[in-house]
Amino acid sequence: MSAFYNFGVPFEPFGASHFWAVAFFIAALLLIIWITPKLSYEINLKLTRVFSGILFITVTWWTLIHIWFDRFSLAKDLPLSICNLFALIAPVLFWFPRKKVFEVIYYFVLSGTLQAIFTPDAGAAFPSYSYFKYWIVHCGLVVVVIHHLIAFQMYPSRRGMLYSFGWLNVYLLCLVPINLLLSANYFYLMSKPITPSLLDFFGPWPYYIIVTEGLVMVFFALAYLPIFLVRKLYLRHAKID
Repeated sequence: MSAFYNFGVPFEPFGASHFWAVAFFIAALLLIIWITPKLSYEINLKLTRVFSGILFITVTWWTLIHIWFDRFSLAKDLPLSICNLFALIAPVLFWFPRKKVFEVIYYFVLSGTLQAIFTPDAGAAFPSYSYFKYWIVHCGLVVVVIHHLIAFQMYPSRRGMLYSFGWLNVYLLCLVPINLLLSANYFYLMSKPITPSLLDFFGPWPYYIIVTEGLVMVFFALAYLPIFLVRKLYLRHAKID
């Protein structure tokens, strides 16, 4: 049981525990893609709500564990990253299908969360709770988004990319006073991470923030690409028929 609450063993990217987490994620995703069209609207809605509850409980439990062990820091552990924030308020976001809300979630999750699965920065190694929290949150968000997309047929639009980009910048502006008040660095808005990262190639502050914003639109476009291709394929078949 002590290993479950072991926060000190670092996670090893691309190791065995990473491989099995990704393998389980892919299997769960394929299962959702296969089974969702076979379910009724009501069952899919219940399934979405169950997924949302699991995400909420996971982040809440992780926070309570850190508070209990006196490891919680306002400057580091508030659920202010997109992944943790979406997981915490998942029941609000996914309780009812709403296209405008879903578009923002889709672009954020498919652009950022999906990358965090294949290039992870997990807090601790298997079998710690931080390990399970990281993978449940990140894999769970992608699964619930894909399930939402298929179950309720809400396809993000190109205009949704601009809409999502606007909301991202509103959120970042809200984080600035929080960072200043807590002497924090959420979203690396105040400085680059101490450890080597991709941001090191984008120049000093604040230039790396500007470059990153440009990359966000590139990732949004990549997230829209499968929607575009599916729509184009559907229209082509419709013309043939």
